[in-house]
Amino acid sequence: MKKISSIRQLLSPDFIGAHALPSNIVYGDAICSRGAVSMINCEDTRVEAWVGGLDGKMIEGGGSRRRVEFTISENRLEWHCTGNPKNHQIFCKHCVALAREMLKQ
Repeated sequence: MKKISSIRQLLSPDFIGAHALPSNIVYGDAICSRGAVSMINCEDTRVEAWVGGLDGKMIEGGGSRRRVEFTISENRLEWHCTGNPKNHQIFCKHCVALAREMLKQ
């Protein structure tokens, strides 16, 4: 098996579409387009960011600010958002926004 060397190698529009609900894609795109992704740490195998915290309606990207982390484990992308309940791997709107921001870079 080929070793994945960076998170960017795992991210794509297809990955987002396969892991996020359509509503989370819409909301995450709005968060990203309004510039509400602030990187804390960006390495090949670990990324952390503050995401969200905008005023307005949810469809406009409004909502709480959350800390999101992407890591690589055994050639798979793992993610955690402080807005998700414990032990749930939901690719939420905050995860979508961070993924979209990384795809722009």
